[in-house]
Amino acid sequence: MRITSGILKGRQFKVPKVGVRPTTERTREAVFSSLVAHVPGARVLDLFSGAGGLGLEAWSRGAAGVTAVEKNSNAWNILQKNFQCLEQPDLGTFEVVRADVYAYLKRAYASYDLIFADPPYDDVDLPRLLDAVGDVLAPDGLLVFEMRSRDPYSLPPEWTSLREKKYGSTKVLFLERK
Repeated sequence: MRITSGILKGRQFKVPKVGVRPTTERTREAVFSSLVAHVPGARVLDLFSGAGGLGLEAWSRGAAGVTAVEKNSNAWNILQKNFQCLEQPDLGTFEVVRADVYAYLKRAYASYDLIFADPPYDDVDLPRLLDAVGDVLAPDGLLVFEMRSRDPYSLPPEWTSLREKKYGSTKVLFLERK
């Protein structure tokens, strides 16, 4: 896979052969074209990070810092190497955390302007995630959530959908707290 834009445009990153479903380049490019004003200088949290495609893309496009959270040890090792191999002085900070997303969110001390969540499609529990993310999303922050396009969802009253986009079998929700 490759990074689609920014300082690292065209640079390749590794993806585990099994155990992850990386966001396609086409989908990442479309998502980030919608976020052009949100990324520069943002504190970004990439949950269920896998190989780190979303976090790496934000990092390349000027995020001040990216924290990537992944619990699978094989994916985490590749994720860590991806950030380390692409690191350069013009980029913000990065942190790669090996943890369960929900455990991490319970102990997170920072707030984030932009949160990406791309959980395994069979493990999607949007209400649970929204409840957990609520404490770490900055007041004007945005949550970008990926799910299977055919799956229904509902939002708790304290959340609103700014937009919903479909890219093949993937649906991307752009959510904010009211």
